[in-house]
Amino acid sequence: DTFTAETSIVPDASDGATLGSASLEWSDLYLADGGIIYFGDDQDITLTHVADVGLTLTHVATADNKPIVFQLKSEEDAIVADEVIASIEFAAGDSDGTDGLLTIADDFMIKDGGTIGVASANDAMTISSAGIVTFKDDILIKDGGTIGSASSTGAITVASTGIVTFVDDIL
Repeated sequence: DTFTAETSIVPDASDGATLGSASLEWSDLYLADGGIIYFGDDQDITLTHVADVGLTLTHVATADNKPIVFQLKSEEDAIVADEVIASIEFAAGDSDGTDGLLTIADDFMIKDGGTIGVASANDAMTISSAGIVTFKDDILIKDGGTIGSASSTGAITVASTGIVTFVDDIL
């Protein structure tokens, strides 16, 4: 049968009741546009539905050094080298589009000595704490591309024919 409530269903005490159990789980949860799930005794973390857009995870603490942390954690007992322990996947739906492109709206930072890579070369680039970038393999630039510095952005040019031109003396 269906149970209908006109206002709220509440437990008899704070942290005093659960929805379901380990052996009797609920199947689906339906929330209206703008629905919010509150976490914590003071509701400091919220997961809000933004109609026709997605979800917003918010930490409402106003104190200094209180970042929001969304952690993907594996409790797997045996993790071997190069095994994926968590991931975020971007995928297109059933449309004719392609899988999702990751766009970062602000700075992107990795740890000192961290690597950037691909499945076949997970350490293709390493960035030291001094900002030195080390490439594991060849560096390719476009035909007619330049290599430079802040004061001489086109110090070296590599033509499509492979001819290298230096803008100044070679020392």
